[in-house]
Amino acid sequence: MDNSTLLQSLLMTVGYRLPILIALGVALVMLMDTPRSRARSVAMSALVMLMLAALVGAGLNVLPLLLIAAGNFNGLSGLNTLLNISQVVVALTQAAGFILLAWALVQALRRPLPPGKP
Repeated sequence: MDNSTLLQSLLMTVGYRLPILIALGVALVMLMDTPRSRARSVAMSALVMLMLAALVGAGLNVLPLLLIAAGNFNGLSGLNTLLNISQVVVALTQAAGFILLAWALVQALRRPLPPGKP
């Protein structure tokens, strides 16, 4: 694998995650402007969890490409089980982040409106 093919593969792998990372960053910025509350703290924690899971997932997808480029095929076969377990952990982290985000949304929507507001 030459350097241009490796670079293209790395950019494609990271590029797939870029829209998600941008959306999570925008959501985090939107939350910064809300009043402090427990729901806000949980939502911010959930967004950070989702961002970290996306970054770790991108790293896990890039790692085999780097091993192939280095010609370390023995390391790749031995790393397969570890990568699969790591991807399951990333998926569970994302699931927990989405549950926390939904909890924060429900808590924020259940708050009574101030008097005089429809």
